[in-house]
Amino acid sequence: MKYIALCLVASTFFLTMPSCKKEDKKVNPIIDSPVVVYADYTMLKPGNYWIYQEYHLDSVNGAAHPMGIFDSTFVEKDTTINGKIYHKYCDVVLLSGNPPQYSIFMLRDSLSYIVNSVGRILFSSTDFTSIFKVFTFGPNAATPDTLTVTEQMGFKDAAITVDAGTFITSTFRRIFHYPPGRRYGPTREYDYKYAKNVGVVLETSGFYEAIPDIYERRLVRYHVQ
Repeated sequence: MKYIALCLVASTFFLTMPSCKKEDKKVNPIIDSPVVVYADYTMLKPGNYWIYQEYHLDSVNGAAHPMGIFDSTFVEKDTTINGKIYHKYCDVVLLSGNPPQYSIFMLRDSLSYIVNSVGRILFSSTDFTSIFKVFTFGPNAATPDTLTVTEQMGFKDAAITVDAGTFITSTFRRIFHYPPGRRYGPTREYDYKYAKNVGVVLETSGFYEAIPDIYERRLVRYHVQ
């Protein structure tokens, strides 16, 4: 009986004695960083299209006069350049031509930037401080007739109304900095106003240095997927 009792005590001792076995090292789980999803302001998917009407902005009273001239922009297809996927973006040049003539851009979405096939930035949904590009026209930078052009973002989250509706937009700006003494001010701009999940809703289509009038393309209707 004593033998049985001793065995029970010994069993209890070994069951309750702290283990000398080395504890397994705890490994912290690897948590993936959340993927940042940037808003889509260009909708570069084949089959998407936009229809615009030309407007003349009166330099006297600022009124916008529809000209009854319509044109279009569309995404034709995707293609690969240097291992990266680009979208063929076709912008009208002469819609009445036979066949119609278009200006073609190869564009891709690079995080929050839209760039072309040579890396030139054409829009950003986040960078409103950088000057993306600077270039000049004229004999050389030292002459008084040199015209400097800068490209940058501006007018973040501004509401505008066009034929297709009211949109909240951010603007890519091509700013022409004229030499002193020009009649219509030190700067004039080409503005490209983009709306989230829509694309370009308004853009400057032209102006002439000798006159103050400006021409714009304004969105009439569109189809995006």
